[in-house]
Amino acid sequence: MNRRNFLKLAGAAGLAGVFGGAGHSAYAANLHTGKVLLTVHLGGGWDHSSFSDPRENPAINRWASTLKAGVAGNLRYAPMAENAAFFNKYYNSLLLINGIDIQTNGHDAASRTRNTGNLMDGSPSTNELFAAAVGAGLPMPFVRQGGFDGTVGIMPFTALPDENLLRTLANPNFNYGTKTYYAPSHLDLLHRYEQERLAVQQQQPDNLPRWQRKLDELQRARAGSADIKALGTVLPSTLDTNDLSGVRRNGIRELHMFLVLAAAGMTATGSFSTGGWDSHGNHDTAHTNTLTDMTRLLDYLWTKADSMGLSDRLVVHVTSDVGRTPGYNSTNGKDHWSLGSDFIMAKNAPWANRIVGISGPGHERVKINPDTLLPDANGVYLQTKHVHAELRKLLGIDGHALAQRYSLKAEPMALFNPAVSSGITV
Repeated sequence: MNRRNFLKLAGAAGLAGVFGGAGHSAYAANLHTGKVLLTVHLGGGWDHSSFSDPRENPAINRWASTLKAGVAGNLRYAPMAENAAFFNKYYNSLLLINGIDIQTNGHDAASRTRNTGNLMDGSPSTNELFAAAVGAGLPMPFVRQGGFDGTVGIMPFTALPDENLLRTLANPNFNYGTKTYYAPSHLDLLHRYEQERLAVQQQQPDNLPRWQRKLDELQRARAGSADIKALGTVLPSTLDTNDLSGVRRNGIRELHMFLVLAAAGMTATGSFSTGGWDSHGNHDTAHTNTLTDMTRLLDYLWTKADSMGLSDRLVVHVTSDVGRTPGYNSTNGKDHWSLGSDFIMAKNAPWANRIVGISGPGHERVKINPDTLLPDANGVYLQTKHVHAELRKLLGIDGHALAQRYSLKAEPMALFNPAVSSGITV
């Protein structure tokens, strides 16, 4: 049986939890060709001072004793790890969102608000909402490798499949090796007899209504098997494991797998994570390693997406949970802080190469005008609700009934307006 047929049968048999979109009654899936949202969660709480919101103050950044912050385009970055190479390559695709008031310094609550826009339970992540809005008929609308795992039930996530399952989806005759189960001519014969048997079963006069519906669903599933062939056209003989410098790196294979699913139109969104960011001790060493890992993974992602013709569709939101304190503790670490930064990437976006949001000299909250994004005592604190409300607009789902149902009640804020910027303010 074609693996796509199995996905549809899983829905008919009540196995929707196996594959997110399989339980819907609209069996004729339209493969996804629109925007693809990828959220990368930096688990443990990353330090904005060490990346996108640096301070030339040795009490906040030790490198400031001998170095100046770097500048690429209109952006400013910390001269740590491989930040300079990353910013110089991608500044035209980067929107830095600084000074986000997270409203908590606890991991769980911070992770929730930075992925949903709401500090409390009950709101979907933007991944879940996007999948429900644009991908309900897809085989795997929302795939998850890691990151925030809360859902509100409008679209369950599918764990990113392993490579053998992916190959079986692309070719149900795949035998986890170099050979196939059946010769193609034999498989064609089996499919013919399979279909003839189903036709006979459908025509039985004593079929009960429920059984007849299941047979009809199976017929529609088999008739729609052509869409899975798209996976076979983009799935290479091997998946990548090395970054662009040739170093084997955790996460490369999974990112490649996600891009294959997206290129085949089988998914609309994914959630990934990298860990090691909770740097209560030896902060600079820990963040040098995690920053290098992050920038190399993102560099691979965009380079591979470009080679696969996906980069013009890809929107990447990099977020975390807690922020990190502006100063070091007694073990040269940085503890939890309730202010942080995100960044959003899209290839050569008109709204990129900008900084939006401001934090004070010691990373204090600063009110900004929602329209000009400049400091304003009568303005508002930039919060996660603003980030996600504007991201919904960027993705084109803000008017969807589900977005209205789960309104974030956020003031409109010009985060994606290329005409205004908070600029470099320290």
